[in-house]
Amino acid sequence: MFENILVPLDGSSLAERALPPAATIATATQGSLTLLRVVPQFALLAADPTLYEEMNRMGEDESLSYLRSVIEEMDLTVPIRFIGETGNPADVIIRVAEAENIDLILMSSHGRSGVNRWVYGSVAERVLRRSPCTTAILNARAGRHLPENPKILIPLDGSDLAEKALSPAKTLAKAINGELHLLQVTPSAHQMLETRTMKPVFDGIEEKEVENALEYLQEVAAASSEHKVHVTAQIEKANVAENIIEYAAQHDIDIIVMSSHGRTGLSRWVYGSVAEKVLRSACCTTMIIRHRQIQ
Repeated sequence: MFENILVPLDGSSLAERALPPAATIATATQGSLTLLRVVPQFALLAADPTLYEEMNRMGEDESLSYLRSVIEEMDLTVPIRFIGETGNPADVIIRVAEAENIDLILMSSHGRSGVNRWVYGSVAERVLRRSPCTTAILNARAGRHLPENPKILIPLDGSDLAEKALSPAKTLAKAINGELHLLQVTPSAHQMLETRTMKPVFDGIEEKEVENALEYLQEVAAASSEHKVHVTAQIEKANVAENIIEYAAQHDIDIIVMSSHGRTGLSRWVYGSVAEKVLRSACCTTMIIRHRQIQ
């Protein structure tokens, strides 16, 4: 897992921030890097087929030259492929990921907009929704390099679908000597109808919810005995995403690994929206594990 890593670039220094962590993971997994530069097509040039073809060729040549130059400064021993294409950035990234059997797409959440740049936020979100593989989005506020013993947060909701993030997270932790943090956010009973006379009842419900969550997380942690694991269950203060983001900030989390979907219900999260909210606001890399079938 994570042996074939795709790093899409747009020529900006912000997008290039994804290179060091991608190189760290590829080196740890003895994998390979595929660097992709996509030059957006200009629809008006299609009116002149000859000019259009020439502009595409020049764009691809310039892309390959740029990719080779950007990697020269990094002392890497992993195999590296360079791909330069023209087209819609999100469409090309998805197509290349499928064609090259990519295991992990790792990209910055923001590049630099302009004539030859992508509007990276929208590209990242479109890639995330359609990605055929795990996608890791590096927040622009995150550090350029992973520390020696990175902290990896796995938010869970008790469902099998949310637990799909466990295996790749443990694989990653083993490869880069990471420390696992398991977090479950339980719904607050006080979010229901509350009266003074009912407060003791709600307090009892919340206490039991946390107790059940901790018991569940301890069972999960027991299956991860080869890693250093921190287990936390907490009452939901505002919404699930905010709790995850707050925990990540307070505990200096380096990578959040979570499923794209959990299971809805009284004690489950609507995981798609949670994942996207965490992606936009967390000050670290967010790795989203994709699932083709959601039950």
